[in-house]
Amino acid sequence: MATARATTPRDQDRTGPEGLFGDWLTRGKDGLLTVWAPGDGAVLRWTESASGWSGPERLSAPGLLPLLTVAQGADGYVHLVGMRRLGEGDEVELVHAVQFQTGRPLLGWHSLGHPNKVARFTGHPATAVDGAGRLCLFLRNGGTGVSCRIQGERGGWGRWQDLGGSGVGETLAAAADGGGLVEVFVPDQKSIARYTQEKPGAPFFLADRLDVRPAPGAFSALATTSGSVALFFTDEDGAIQVWAPQREPDPRPLMEAAGSGSLAITRMMIDGYDCTILAQEADQGRVAFAAYPTEVESAGSWWTHTSTGARRVPLVLREQAHGGLIALALDDDGRPIATRQKTEAGGFAVGRWKPLT
Repeated sequence: MATARATTPRDQDRTGPEGLFGDWLTRGKDGLLTVWAPGDGAVLRWTESASGWSGPERLSAPGLLPLLTVAQGADGYVHLVGMRRLGEGDEVELVHAVQFQTGRPLLGWHSLGHPNKVARFTGHPATAVDGAGRLCLFLRNGGTGVSCRIQGERGGWGRWQDLGGSGVGETLAAAADGGGLVEVFVPDQKSIARYTQEKPGAPFFLADRLDVRPAPGAFSALATTSGSVALFFTDEDGAIQVWAPQREPDPRPLMEAAGSGSLAITRMMIDGYDCTILAQEADQGRVAFAAYPTEVESAGSWWTHTSTGARRVPLVLREQAHGGLIALALDDDGRPIATRQKTEAGGFAVGRWKPLT
């Protein structure tokens, strides 16, 4: 079957719609995992069962470009957002599909249009699901600001909302807080803006602005122990900073970045403590892992390096149903490779990267 070549923001052709973003390793209510990747006019899906993994299954999506953003809500529903070309020209539209249960058919695809009248590629979508199960979609628009569209609670979608801004960077970060409100962090050349809502489904408004120039690399958001959302970003000196405005106004340094690659983050219990796990692409196919007690940035952390054997490695992290971390990447042929936490050893350590079996 066809395979996909996924890219990270650093490796992409930044003028074209390519790449794999979001939580593309999902876990259903049954505890089973699913891997998603873009194909040529299709979505590729690898599905876990009690007897192992199957796939890739090719889910037809005529006209779909090799770009896929994945989000999952607390209800277990998996939201896929892609782009497809309109006619023979260079105009595109955003499209959306949903998987309700592991391994079941997709519902969709439905057009979401584009925030601009001339609907050319303007950036890669960022998504998050609110506490009521509504998908919130964010996109850099043709005016180099940001637009968003919110799914209705009973179906349908609201209109595109222009959040403003200018000179916005390519990578946005969005996450839902402990109360189910979505926050989105938007970088430009001299600051990071934070937008949020007064209640689920409400329009977004500018809540904070941090005067800092983020560097390429880490730019990911995660809800932490207190329910606040923390942004992890790389500063101009190459350090990873953690900014959680609901906890304190200023960012706190965590450690030096492992490289200039994208950053994957998640939370899980390790030896009875709520910990934040980070994985970052370093160089030459290496992936670095780190862990620290959630919301205790002052404890610092350090990297442990692993080698995937691939040239470029989009990353995603997920806690398995039976406990322990699984980290996933795609090799140079677009096939999933995985490493798992050595739970029997205590603490945090991962094994060798292997093909998904």
